[in-house]
Amino acid sequence: MIVIIIATNWVDIGIAPYKAAIYITIFWIDAFLLTFILSRQYFYQVQDKEIAQKEALENAKLSESTQEQLLTLQQENQEELEQRVQERTLELNIALQELEEVNQELERKNIIDELTGLHNRRFYDQKILAEYRRSKRNLTPLSLVVIDIDHFKRVNDDYGHLAGDQCLVWLSGHIKQCLKRNSDLAFRYGGEEFCLILPETDSQGAFTLAESLRENIARRAFLYQELEIPITISCGVCTYQQQADAQPEHIFAGADKALYTAKRSGRNQTQEHKLVDEDINQQDVT
Repeated sequence: MIVIIIATNWVDIGIAPYKAAIYITIFWIDAFLLTFILSRQYFYQVQDKEIAQKEALENAKLSESTQEQLLTLQQENQEELEQRVQERTLELNIALQELEEVNQELERKNIIDELTGLHNRRFYDQKILAEYRRSKRNLTPLSLVVIDIDHFKRVNDDYGHLAGDQCLVWLSGHIKQCLKRNSDLAFRYGGEEFCLILPETDSQGAFTLAESLRENIARRAFLYQELEIPITISCGVCTYQQQADAQPEHIFAGADKALYTAKRSGRNQTQEHKLVDEDINQQDVT
């Protein structure tokens, strides 16, 4: 176009009469070319936009797929974690239950005499103090019964120590049967000596229970290897009835004195000792 303008205006090439037509033609050619260029540019822009949209859509799909995979993985991990937590919790509960059973067994061994199944001396020391305090607080009587097998040494000497052990077990069974209340407790105090703690029981009630047990033992022979071995017991009873300054050891000492009286008086009987100030003062001096 520039060349034609120069040629028609400054160089005489014989086309001056057609200059207007040439300009018009050049204008339309330029218009067509410009339209073509703009259309082509628009086409490429639309194409690039479609490609970009496709890429964006593919990226979105890929991102969604990745998120779904991540979510699935998280769910699987969460389920696996929950399963592990449940398994660990179950194992921990089982371990705690086993530990509790072991502790209960240890506690039972600490308070139970293995041979007779009665409570042992250690538990007696704890229980008598607790019952003494409760008796003092509630102003109720508290009785002790001390029991000893008469001539127990003869059983061991004549029939052996196994027979002696079986005799202790046999007597313990009868002692358990004579206790009717849950609050009444029986103890193997040591050797062939037993002790009963009878809360809220006066001297008459304790004496009656001890006599019933003694008579029941005297009527029934101890059976060992088809041998009937006659067994008798002696019992001593002492009751705490809010005597001034009396302590658990005074009550037991009183029952032990009654037991000694029963043995000295011929055995196979029940004796009672009443706490007096002299007993308390004498033991305190000792």
